[in-house]
This record gives sequence, structure tokens and C-alpha cells, in this order.
Amino acid sequence: MNPGAAFAGGAGASTPVIAALAVGVCAAVVLLWAGWALLSVYRGWAGERVRGVTFQSVSWRIVLLVVVILWIVI
Repeated sequence: MNPGAAFAGGAGASTPVIAALAVGVCAAVVLLWAGWALLSVYRGWAGERVRGVTFQSVSWRIVLLVVVILWIVI
């Protein structure tokens, strides 16, 4: 028996469908984390607990990390 057919029979879906689901879940988790991190650093900056330079640095790092992770995953 073909391994792809065996997987599709056991999982109830084909391999590309499961892969697309996994990529979608991973992308959603990364974007939710990035939103939480950006919101947290913004609250710190708005409350004057985080300096502007730190806010800018953290924001760029988060955006870069999201771009790199999504580039690797997708």
C-alpha cells in the first residue's frame, strides 16, 4: 500500500490538506504572539515604563521575527 494512501485513510484527509492546516495553525500562533508582544511593549511605552528607543527596537525585532518565521513556514 502507498504510504500517502495509508495516511489519507487513517487521517481522513490527504497529506496536502493536513500540511495546509499545520501551516495555518503555525501562522496564526505566530501572529497572535506578535500582536500580544507589540501590545505589551506599546502599553509599557504609553505608561512611560519603556523608553522610545527600546519600543522601536523591540517592534522592529518582532516584525522581523514574524517575517522570517512566516517565510520559513510558508
